[in-house]
Amino acid sequence: MFFLGPQGIHFMRQTDSLSFASQYFNNGYRFFEPQLFNLKNIDGNAACEFPITYYLTALLYSVFGKNVLILKLLHFIILSLGVFSVFRFSYHLIKDYIYASLLCLFLFTSTVFNYYSFNYLPDAPALGFIFFGWFFIFEYLRDKKRKTLIASFVFFTLGSLIKVTYLINPLTVLVLALFTVLFKKDEIMHKVTAKKIIFWGFLGLTIVLIWNIYILYYNSISDSNSFNTRPLPIWNLSMDQIVEVWDYMRNYWYNKYFAHSSFHFLFIILLFQIVFAKKSSYKLSILILILILGSLAYFVLFYSQFKDHDYYFLAFIPLTIFVIINGIKTLQNITKNKYFHIVTKLILFVITIVGINYSGMKLQNRYEIINDDFSRTSQLIHENIKNIEKWNFPEHSKFIIAPDLCQNGGLFFLDRIGWNIEKKEDITVDKINHYKDLGADYLLLVSDEYAFLSINEISSELTFKGKGIEIYKLKNTTGN
Repeated sequence: MFFLGPQGIHFMRQTDSLSFASQYFNNGYRFFEPQLFNLKNIDGNAACEFPITYYLTALLYSVFGKNVLILKLLHFIILSLGVFSVFRFSYHLIKDYIYASLLCLFLFTSTVFNYYSFNYLPDAPALGFIFFGWFFIFEYLRDKKRKTLIASFVFFTLGSLIKVTYLINPLTVLVLALFTVLFKKDEIMHKVTAKKIIFWGFLGLTIVLIWNIYILYYNSISDSNSFNTRPLPIWNLSMDQIVEVWDYMRNYWYNKYFAHSSFHFLFIILLFQIVFAKKSSYKLSILILILILGSLAYFVLFYSQFKDHDYYFLAFIPLTIFVIINGIKTLQNITKNKYFHIVTKLILFVITIVGINYSGMKLQNRYEIINDDFSRTSQLIHENIKNIEKWNFPEHSKFIIAPDLCQNGGLFFLDRIGWNIEKKEDITVDKINHYKDLGADYLLLVSDEYAFLSINEISSELTFKGKGIEIYKLKNTTGN
């Protein structure tokens, strides 16, 4: 799958991300003016996550050429370095290389984690930056260096800018610092240290707030509603809808979040910490409690998204890591017996290997979903693209693609701006003429999907006929 382009689950969102990178490359590197291929927004303008990885990808396009591998490879590198950061701060907390290694490997028992770690969606780099943030905050608590603190909140801020839901992580650190100052809990951190964290924490929050205000403004002036930029809380749903979302999570997504054996391990180790609370780390226990409250708030505020968006689960990964770390520290505080810990490591090793194997099978199933309703039109264009390119369609020509369920899917593969018509019953003369009035130059039709349209009623000329698709040049009323 290394060199293959977008496909499988969330094909639509994958092509959206690639479109941002492509349009930076196509239209100039104006960082604060992100664009898509679809012109349903004014000039294709749309904003969502902080586009740092899209912008870097566009810059790399100028060096290596436009290659779909670059964006997902960049995401993978950021997350992989983030996982290494988890290993480093886990070792500093646990003081055991084997436990720290197994903890990192445990993450790969999650199909969701594996699938999105090498993907086009922005959740992976956001999570990677959050891992960096946690590493540097623990380093700062050890070395008290200003540059380490700044590095921590730079990465926390980057992760939160990309996915605002990951803000629960720097907020957790900020709440811990405020708790220290207000209630004089020096056993958590020194008061002076806490005050410095509060300053940089609020600075990071301010930056995230400014960016989110900007994207709301940018989308407003661009008449853009391509992305959801507001919470979708549980209280806006009916009881039937709440039950439906929960049913999806419990019966469909559950074994993709983690393997069954991994979930059993997490439940046991969390219960173990509660039973032996006095033996657990006080600092970590407070941190986990705040993270749980933050995660619950996130879950409630975005509850409806968990029905169709499995990657929303990734925001719970940091909490999972700290639950495991505190569980291991609790074991270490109960007994130092070497043989006991050898057995524990063997059990965790078996659970991890079984989970990775299980996740591998689930991952393979995902990659076998190559051609579905969302990707069908895009795949047809991709299969014909070499022949289409021979016709040298003008670089700035505008296309109508019908039908195409993805707002940017077919347009991305064509590398042209334009519009999509989602449903075949909406492919009508009036609709085509409407887009022609807006400047459409060509109409791309899936050959067997426009039964609702009589092509003879449109002033057009067949320009290209390939495997499963036809392209018509649209003429104006004077016949030119």
